Amino acid sequence: MAKYPTRKKQMTRLSKLVDPMIEPTARMRGFVLSRLISQWNQVAGEMASWCQPVELKFNRGETSNGSLKLVIASGRGPEAIQQTEVIISRVNATFGYAAISRLSFVQTFQKHYPLVKKPKTAFPTSQVQRNEAIWALDEKLQQIESPQLRAALRRLGTPQDDQTG
Repeated sequence: MAKYPTRKKQMTRLSKLVDPMIEPTARMRGFVLSRLISQWNQVAGEMASWCQPVELKFNRGETSNGSLKLVIASGRGPEAIQQTEVIISRVNATFGYAAISRLSFVQTFQKHYPLVKKPKTAFPTSQVQRNEAIWALDEKLQQIESPQLRAALRRLGTPQDDQTG
């Protein structure tokens, strides 16, 4: 008798094992929404910079005439309302049938976060300035006893030439 009766002697694709387990949940959770999110830049065009789909609801047992909830940037409400028919027609054209018939909007979308500026390190430009910077670094590193650590710190503190070949 075999110890593991379901075990095969050949390799099986992982997708064949996982898909049957994931499919009911993906269908219930809205696989259509994930497809819409992944293709949103093509669907919405320039509107994708200020709106994003969040939720897609259908009546139980139906896959058409759903309701799509979009998160939009603050202040874009009037423009979003004017573009309602355009968005609905583009989404329906993407799916090839009347997938949605209603839109709802929530004004909380913030796509562009403030960038943290990194301080620029001013490396010496002339060879004389570079040599002076290296000598100053060597003076600071004299107190370090470990030669490996001293060499590593010197490599880190020495500006490299931007010559990639």
